[in-house]
Amino acid sequence: MKKNLETRAMFAGHTPSPANEFAVKPPMHPASTFVFPDARTGAAHMETAYGVQGAETPPEGFIYSRLGNPTLNLAETRLAAWDESDDAAFFSSGMAAISTALLAWSGADRPVWYVGPLYGGTQHFLDEVMPTMGREVRAIAGLELLNATLEETDRALPGIIYLETPANPTMQVRRIRSAAEWAATHSTPDHRIVVMVDNTYLGPILQRPLDEGADLILYSATKYLGGHSDLIAGAASGRADIVAKVKEFRTFLGGITDPWTAWMLARSMETLHVRVERQQSTTKRVLAHLRDLCGPQAVRSAWVEDLATAGLDVHAAEAQQKGGGAMVGLVVPGGREGAFAFLDSLSVFKLAVSLGSTESLAEHPASMTHAGVPAHIKEETGITEGFVRLSIGLEHPEDLVEDLTQAWKIACDVATLAV
Repeated sequence: MKKNLETRAMFAGHTPSPANEFAVKPPMHPASTFVFPDARTGAAHMETAYGVQGAETPPEGFIYSRLGNPTLNLAETRLAAWDESDDAAFFSSGMAAISTALLAWSGADRPVWYVGPLYGGTQHFLDEVMPTMGREVRAIAGLELLNATLEETDRALPGIIYLETPANPTMQVRRIRSAAEWAATHSTPDHRIVVMVDNTYLGPILQRPLDEGADLILYSATKYLGGHSDLIAGAASGRADIVAKVKEFRTFLGGITDPWTAWMLARSMETLHVRVERQQSTTKRVLAHLRDLCGPQAVRSAWVEDLATAGLDVHAAEAQQKGGGAMVGLVVPGGREGAFAFLDSLSVFKLAVSLGSTESLAEHPASMTHAGVPAHIKEETGITEGFVRLSIGLEHPEDLVEDLTQAWKIACDVATLAV
């Protein structure tokens, strides 16, 4: 009998056995290096790791923790189980995962096409850093423009189509299957177009990009996968050959997760589904209140009600999401002054960047997470001076509602005085 995902994924990678003294929880392996049983095995491991032609296939084992570690394997096995992917890779941060994946699958003849808005760090890496490394990067306004973009480039195919859905911080939803089908149609045996999806906002419980045809999922694992604001990590998960190349680049760029962080990630993923389900349930209550208090036009989320109000793609959300998640955007009156008054008045919400944790967080994207994004792009994508981002945690819903209510009233007073 095939067990349900929550049962299969929660403890994947660890079975109590004599080798671990039947411990119900896995041990942590902090070792930096591992002993070879003999010189021939050591040579086989190292030559294989460096891709030496004709290398002898080594037995299973480890070399050095920059390349792999038993605790890291445990965490990666667990994430692959949650995503039902072929393989997964953890990194020292979300940006390490994103930048390594982009470098691994781009090149002089493999441009990157992306649809914004994106997290500010990702946008900066794509627009400002990758072109200095000989990579062509092209922003497109929507997936419906893929064919037109191909004509604009004299039919030069992209190597990567990069999406973030829902988008950080303004909640635009992109239809993953549209990108995947276009990539499959235009890929050739010598030029595979890789579809990458940043799934940080929803995670594997609420959105499964591989089921929609994507090749690689990216995460800031600091967020829901870790979910306690006590670690920094990133992740990639997906098709075996895609992840293999990402892991190869990780080896030489050095952005691997340390054993302690990997152990904490494995621990945190055991409660992933119950945390996300509770956060999403609380968010439904918060959103219902904010629509009444602030008016539906002021509320942004990846829930179908708010997508419809904003004129965004409701059908894509219904097709690929299991709910709208626990992220909320709010347009506060009074511009930056009103937004700052709102944020400074909160007491249950903590004023801090990041998201997806046990505590509720609030921040001002235009001056914080997206401070480095050019002003015209912020304006085009809705990252206005009055926009605040809320991440809903595990507190009692009524306490969050009360906190938001009093902060909204103060912001309204500030906006009135400004006039």
